[in-house]
Amino acid sequence: MNSQLTLKTEKDLLSVQPMSPSRYQNEQLAALTVYSIYWLRQWGLRPTVETITVLNHRLFPLRFAMNVFPEFPDANRTLRSLLQSGPKYRGWLSGSNQRGYAITPAGQVLMEELLRRIGYPQVGTTVLGKAIDAPRQPTARRRERPRDLDFKAEVAKLRSSKLFERWTSTTLEDRDLIHVYSALGIFDHTPAAAKRRKLIDLKDSARKLDDGEIGQLLEDVERTFAGLFVSTVGPRQRRQRR
Repeated sequence: MNSQLTLKTEKDLLSVQPMSPSRYQNEQLAALTVYSIYWLRQWGLRPTVETITVLNHRLFPLRFAMNVFPEFPDANRTLRSLLQSGPKYRGWLSGSNQRGYAITPAGQVLMEELLRRIGYPQVGTTVLGKAIDAPRQPTARRRERPRDLDFKAEVAKLRSSKLFERWTSTTLEDRDLIHVYSALGIFDHTPAAAKRRKLIDLKDSARKLDDGEIGQLLEDVERTFAGLFVSTVGPRQRRQRR
């Protein structure tokens, strides 16, 4: 294993070869992002959003490419993966784009597992090492109960929505409010408390299914459309309406 390899500039990342899809197809996007950050530091390059995005796409093109233009990296996937890897979620990373990202002790434990399962990158014609364990296998499905099917249906509906399509391709804006209404099954006249309950229920479904991507979508919806879930009617006004 050649672990002493260094890259002179960020452009040298273009010489990194894709990994075998069978080695990474069942890994979490957040875990693959930690893998990329590890190698950026090993090669003496600063792990910024730009370099992480490029290396994610070079190593794992099937997971980090744009849908319509697969020859280009999808920066949104990398950004979401960085959030999911941070202290609020997985706890594998610390830092920011300004300071760069560092792998935490929990992330180091993950990296040891990933190196055994995924293996090592190839830079140009130089192979840095080989995997010694079998790739990660798909999670075995347990017998589904009726409530589980409800969770799955809710999350599946979100994934097939126009809102999810917009979110995966661009930053959500005010004009996407109509897609929020459609995806969440709410209306403009729905009370804010009921809208918030729907959001909480969907977050719970995503958490129970361990779907970090849908969870992040809902977090972004709550942040972008914060006023949607907060009542503007005070207690006195509510009493007067009765």
